[in-house]
Amino acid sequence: MSVDTHERVEQAARGLDPRPWLLWLIGAVTATAGRAWVRFGTILGFLVLAGFVASVMAIGWLRPVHSWDMIAYLASALQGGFESAQALHSHVWETIRLGTSPGHFLVLSEGDTYRLRQFADPDAFQSMLGMYEVKWLYVKLLGLLIPLTGEMHAGYAINIASAALFTGVLSWWLLRVAMMNLAPLVVALLTVAGFPQMAMAETPDLLCTTLIMSSILLLDRDKILAGCGALVLGVAVRPDMAAFAGVLMAVAWVWGDRRTIGLALAFAVSVAVYAGASASAYHPGWWPHLYFSTYQIQETLEFFDPPFSLSVYVTGFAWNLIRSAFENSWLGIYVVLLGGWALMHSGGLRFSRERHVLIAAALAATAAKFVVFPLHDGRVYMPLILAAALLLLVETRDAARRRTDAGSGAATGG
Repeated sequence: MSVDTHERVEQAARGLDPRPWLLWLIGAVTATAGRAWVRFGTILGFLVLAGFVASVMAIGWLRPVHSWDMIAYLASALQGGFESAQALHSHVWETIRLGTSPGHFLVLSEGDTYRLRQFADPDAFQSMLGMYEVKWLYVKLLGLLIPLTGEMHAGYAINIASAALFTGVLSWWLLRVAMMNLAPLVVALLTVAGFPQMAMAETPDLLCTTLIMSSILLLDRDKILAGCGALVLGVAVRPDMAAFAGVLMAVAWVWGDRRTIGLALAFAVSVAVYAGASASAYHPGWWPHLYFSTYQIQETLEFFDPPFSLSVYVTGFAWNLIRSAFENSWLGIYVVLLGGWALMHSGGLRFSRERHVLIAAALAATAAKFVVFPLHDGRVYMPLILAAALLLLVETRDAARRRTDAGSGAATGG
């Protein structure tokens, strides 16, 4: 304890003023915590990341969040075993009734006119399934797991496996770039980006996020074959991710990246996967799907084939842009990433070509996806935004180190 601090403590003891004691205690705790984090930051960082993901998945298991989309995915996985739309409809809704509380079932079946129609009309319900079947790999995994886990738990079993893979790949990458001690920042990013809500929902989004993020992080560590494989699997889960595969190939070609040939092959396979999934699922097509999802929900898609309308597209685009700003966090994170990237470059912190390509492709593909299909949901853009944020963080640190080392070398005549 310094002389000044000692004097203040003595004065406080005489005057019964607790503030110097409190300040001393805060300083001691802060210094001790700082020393512990410097020494054990890697282990503590992993525990923070793994504990966060495990907590989210445990809460989702104890307090399940069953959305209407889960019903359509379940029907898509089961429909091959039923002879008619009526039989499938009856079985699926009875399964949901038995697997949820009466109040929750009432919301799912009669929450609005759309849900009421899907609950009461087997043909209208069947007409929706093409938009869900197109997530080919997810639906196939559901079908494989249902005999093992039961119909109500197959979707969450996929989420648990995805969360484990997500944690493993992210931890591996953080260790390889010596950034595991910054795991609390990563957890904060996951929280702001809506990871808990996405991880607890029984939809393909956590699996897609895991595969696409893994693809980008594997490519960052020069694991080209594994990265391209994860990219193709991500497209098999959500075919719209073929847009990212195309943008990544184009950006790599423009910057003369040595990974261009591998990425071109991955894009070609992704296009084939997209075409096959769309054809096998009887998908209604880009424009009817966009009209339904961004402009006006239809109670049935039977014979629904509206002509293209620029007015409808602009209205859907503008409305979903507004919803992205007011109801979601992805647009704000996206603007921060763009601004941070620009500031780093204007400040002279030049990024390596390999990471420059990956960051540019992720950010460009995010904008391209919104232009082609303007959805406001952040889960659609999470894989790209999350990976771009991680790469921007580590590259900023590395660029700052290079600049500091260069300045130190110049100062010492090196």
